[in-house]
Amino acid sequence: MSREPRAATGRGRTRSCWPGSSWVLLFLLLLSAFCLLPTVTAAEEIIFLQDGRTIRAEKTEIIGDRVRIEKPSETIELPRASVLSIHRLSPPTASPAEVYQDMTQQMTDKVRREIQERR
Repeated sequence: MSREPRAATGRGRTRSCWPGSSWVLLFLLLLSAFCLLPTVTAAEEIIFLQDGRTIRAEKTEIIGDRVRIEKPSETIELPRASVLSIHRLSPPTASPAEVYQDMTQQMTDKVRREIQERR
């Protein structure tokens, strides 16, 4: 059998490398799946160093005179003397709606006072 290309007879469908509807559909499917993945949570701890820098970490351990800092992509060990403090980050306990619930009324009152003062 020879492997020569056949002449086009006009029957059947031809395939092209151009992104057709199947490629677009696959792209949209992958994009939507990516958007539905859970987001990476923020670091759990922040380390303040003596030189003023900060490091965000998932976990820290104090082992003797060393501090082991675990990040998603690496683990760092520093001398304990170079660490000023370690603070655990906690998620906010109140929603933005609860925090700013009185802000509109306060701003309205402030604007009214300013208008009255200018008269």
